Amino acid sequence: MSTNETVVVIIIVMALVILAALYKFELVSAQIDWRGVLKFVLKALGRSSHPTRKVARKTRNPKRRMKALRPWLHWRAVLSAVFMLVLWVVPACWWFQQPTPWRLLLSSQFNEMLNLLRHGPKGPLIVARGQATLDLLTQTVEMRSNRLGSDRYGEEEIWIIDHYWQYWNTTNFRDYLAANKMLVTRGGKIHRMFVLTDEELSNPRVQSVLKEQCEIGRIDGDTTGNGFELWRADPKKMKNADEYQIISRAFQQLPGADKSFENFDVVKFKDTVYYSSDFSTDYSVLGSSTWLFDPTEVNKIDLSRLFRKSIAERISCDEPSLQMRTASL
Repeated sequence: MSTNETVVVIIIVMALVILAALYKFELVSAQIDWRGVLKFVLKALGRSSHPTRKVARKTRNPKRRMKALRPWLHWRAVLSAVFMLVLWVVPACWWFQQPTPWRLLLSSQFNEMLNLLRHGPKGPLIVARGQATLDLLTQTVEMRSNRLGSDRYGEEEIWIIDHYWQYWNTTNFRDYLAANKMLVTRGGKIHRMFVLTDEELSNPRVQSVLKEQCEIGRIDGDTTGNGFELWRADPKKMKNADEYQIISRAFQQLPGADKSFENFDVVKFKDTVYYSSDFSTDYSVLGSSTWLFDPTEVNKIDLSRLFRKSIAERISCDEPSLQMRTASL
């Protein structure tokens, strides 16, 4: 058994012994206190605790009772001191024996957990730093992929609106891209829509991004599965659609969404919504983001209504040409 495991076992055993002793003492003291209170009330009413008896029992000597109680008080003080020693001193000694980088990393993770607890599931979670935003987004997709790996009957479906394709043209999204592919491989579904003008669609860099996106759902070298859909919407045409207007108005009711819908990248999980409009000018890093977990807020946004042929076009990933073309649906 390692040193860390030994310390944990000692703490658990000592805590159980102390709790058992304190529990036993509480039972005894509760009985004594109850009897004392009952006798006091009966004496105040001028009655005896045993009125049917003609010969009253001889009352106990209070001094003798206190004398019998002193050992318990003494042991309780000793046990309390030992408990405090085990609870604080031993973990503190163990903590400061660990490497400083490990302690700093653990403290950072603990602070993130406290931050989540402080906000709670009902309020929005604001992630201020761009790298933390990307890390949390990647971890969320990975977590759902792991869930699919352990539950063959599980379902995960993600709807994404990307107004800014430029981020995918950097190397920062490699891990996020790999997480997307892992989710689709394990049976999940991803629907991603890029908002692109005709001029942007013909841009070679955009074509490179779209081709890389198709690798998410690639089964073999020639065909793709049905777990990934790639869409493109023209911004002018999409804004005129009634479904877009409805979602845009609903989106503006969310916390921190005072800007118009066209300024945000949005990811809709089945029980979570992520959105961000804080982008760097060179599109090198993400900015702050907002996460919603409250079902009341999450259900306000239904991005699937935008994935229709009357609003957008689905991009065929099975085209042999590098020039991506839209599929006629």
